[in-house]
Amino acid sequence: MFLSRKLEAFMAVVENGSLSKAAKTMNRTTPPVAKSIKDFEAIIGKRLFKREKFGMSLTRDGEVLYNDLKDLYQQEKEITKKHLYGHICNIVNVYYDWGKDKSLMTLYKAAEKNNIQVNIFRFSYDNIREISDYDGNTLILSSEKIDSEKFSFLKEMQGGEIGIWARKNIMNSTDNVISLLSGTTWLCDPILYKSNLIKKLCNEVKKNGDKANIRQLDNFTCCLNFVYSGDYVCITDSMVDDFNGNSMLRFIELKDYPYENKCYFYKSKFHSSVLNKFIDVVSSMN
Repeated sequence: MFLSRKLEAFMAVVENGSLSKAAKTMNRTTPPVAKSIKDFEAIIGKRLFKREKFGMSLTRDGEVLYNDLKDLYQQEKEITKKHLYGHICNIVNVYYDWGKDKSLMTLYKAAEKNNIQVNIFRFSYDNIREISDYDGNTLILSSEKIDSEKFSFLKEMQGGEIGIWARKNIMNSTDNVISLLSGTTWLCDPILYKSNLIKKLCNEVKKNGDKANIRQLDNFTCCLNFVYSGDYVCITDSMVDDFNGNSMLRFIELKDYPYENKCYFYKSKFHSSVLNKFIDVVSSMN
């Protein structure tokens, strides 16, 4: 690094929220990182972090310093990679919880247009803090608001319409959604399974004297194969037309059981130049 290891340690601790996680990201042990932070505070002449039980957070002076340095630091990282290794980061990592097909396809097209490699990962809210962002090249698409020191809010937009996919012969057997759900096995994403919508539908089925039969599957193609093969329905916000070249399926939107399907976008707090192209794309989405 052209800038000091002390500054590198400072930014890594800000991003990761603790000395141990910062050390792991930097491929160092914790004591040298702790010493770098202590020396950096001595040089600056201010206390930069509040030591807490489960990590470290910035003081007011630390926040001011971080805001002044974040853009410069990211530029310095890219310049270092360019001149020492002959290249800069051309990768964007995208994390999403469930669904988001339309938004993900838009990002894929942006990556192809700009000759950028995009990696798509699933995440659950239990491990949101484990998402690493040391290169400043991360986007998160979430159905819920998240609180993270590593990522900043970018945009809120409406998600896709949630409904039920099933074979037409099953759909045509009844006009009542609850009757349909009472006689079939539900397939849904594990994250959606925990939502208020599924809880509400389960309660409605129980009122009908039946028990909800739910199977959690996070592979959409696998879900639809089940739908084709038996008495299954797929609850999702993903729209599918002519799956496998035929039109045996039908989609019913759950209008009578509203669920506020939002999509919240978050980005790396200090992001790389490659992420700027995707931020522009997200800003234009509706």
